[in-house]
This record gives sequence, C-alpha cells and structure tokens, in this order.
Amino acid sequence: MRRYPVFQQSLRRLDGRVGFAVTFLTAAMLAGVMAPPTPERPQEQLVRWTAEGHDWLLVADRQHDRIQAYDARDGRPLGTIDSSAGLADVDRVVIEGRWLVVLGNDGPKVVRLPGFRPQPLAAAVTPEAESEPR
Repeated sequence: MRRYPVFQQSLRRLDGRVGFAVTFLTAAMLAGVMAPPTPERPQEQLVRWTAEGHDWLLVADRQHDRIQAYDARDGRPLGTIDSSAGLADVDRVVIEGRWLVVLGNDGPKVVRLPGFRPQPLAAAVTPEAESEPR
C-alpha cells in the first residue's frame, strides 16, 4: 500500500523537469564553447576612389578615428581628416560617387571628394549641396 501516491508523482514530474533543464543547459554550454568565435573587425579599412584624374587610396582607421588619403600611383600622403576637421567617429566607410560616407556612432557624415571636407549627411542632401560646382 502506498502511503503518498500524489507525492511520488510530483517527484517524478520534478525529476523529469530537472533532467530536461540539466540537459538543456549542458547543450547550451557546449554549443557556446564549441561555436567558432566571431572574427574581430579589422582596425583599418582600405577604399579606392578614382575620378577625373584622381586615383586615391583612402584608409579608415577605426582605432584613431581618422581617414588618411594617399595617391594610389606613388603612395604619397595627400591628407588626413580626424576630429580636428569635424570627424568624430569612424566605424566604416562607403564610397558613393563623389561622396565618401563615414558611418560611426555619432551618425553618418559625408566627405565630398576631392575636397576632403566632412559634413553631416543632412547638409549634403540639401538643394544647395546639389547645385554646388563639381
């Protein structure tokens, strides 16, 4: 004769739940250990811009938050823009025609090439910016 049949059933259910939880946590831990680590993003990004006799290599340096321009033909440094020129954060760069779009934590900025002057993205898409001489 069983004395506490309800108690044994609840222990069985609890044992099943604990077993499932232990199995799930073990599998999650092993998956986290065996999963390949995410690769670090490179500290520098290299972009080439060519137009109207210009052939530039632009190096975006994430660590120092600056962009350096070099002549692609002879490697001569052409200029640098950083926080002193109005560029606060450099995470990555994208070339779109005559514009170098700089993406960072402080919002997107654009640099008109070959002028090499940063400005906020909103200022670049105004009608005055479109009528600017090329």
